[in-house]
Amino acid sequence: MRIGVILPNTNLYGGVKRFYELGSVFLKLGHEFIIFTPEGIPSSWYKGHIETETLSQISAYPLDALFITEIRFLEDLLKADVRRRIFYFVRASDDIRMLKKHPEVEVFANSTNVLEIARRKYKIEAFEAFGGINTRSYYSKELKPKQAGEPYTIMCFGRLAEKKKGTMLVVKACEQLYKKGYNLKLLLFDTPVNEKAKAKIDNFRTKVPYEFVLNHPVERNVELYHKADIFVAAEKKAGYSNTGAEAMASGIPLIATSSGTRDFLIHNETGIVVSRWSCKIRKAIVYLIEHPGVLQNLAKNGRKKIEEFDWEALANRIIAHI
Repeated sequence: MRIGVILPNTNLYGGVKRFYELGSVFLKLGHEFIIFTPEGIPSSWYKGHIETETLSQISAYPLDALFITEIRFLEDLLKADVRRRIFYFVRASDDIRMLKKHPEVEVFANSTNVLEIARRKYKIEAFEAFGGINTRSYYSKELKPKQAGEPYTIMCFGRLAEKKKGTMLVVKACEQLYKKGYNLKLLLFDTPVNEKAKAKIDNFRTKVPYEFVLNHPVERNVELYHKADIFVAAEKKAGYSNTGAEAMASGIPLIATSSGTRDFLIHNETGIVVSRWSCKIRKAIVYLIEHPGVLQNLAKNGRKKIEEFDWEALANRIIAHI
């Protein structure tokens, strides 16, 4: 099959990365895969070989299936020479009511979170295309007892320019614990996608000892996660928490809101579910620090659970459906 996707750009966003991961598997399975963007600029972070074309050239490519992830590309989807038209619902905050006028457009959901929104809010049924994670790129960290004076490293996604990611809630929780005498270190990371994101990082300050890693090679992310003892994701209106899934696949115990994590984060079994308050995050961090046995069990169970959402399994499920 020849499969395509229209993306806004090739920057390192979760919804963009999803199609590089899926595209890699599609190619491995013997299919063609093409990414169309308004500017047609190839990714600077992806190390594989996926064809990128300008959106204006899409008429030259008859396709078996074409995906979009943003409603603004709906007209392009409808005009394209394609057998199956698919809207992949990846952001819980998107308004998709326009799709009710176009039954020829199928809807895929990347998580239970957005599936339920599609059904409840828009009365739209969606194909369950949940996931994913590259389980071959991530492996569990050996969690060892802390030595005297060794800090606990608390890791979170450093997308400061997007408040919905909840980075500052994690920072605030750590600041409160550090003030109380807990020996902590913050580990933040991001690949800035624009000048606003870069400026926010440049101006970031906290009294907690911290490391802010920028532009870390995606293919070596497991090395970064293995610097952490606990990962915290305090998102809201997320479709699928890529960083939460990656941390879990790296054998790092996860504390997170239910936003984007409901398919793999089971409270007190594969991680700890918290509400979006710094005090709740703080208490969860303290609980894991004071109960190292629980920390280890959550890490082990989390790794086993996340294997259900491997990109290869998802790609095969999609191919079988289309």
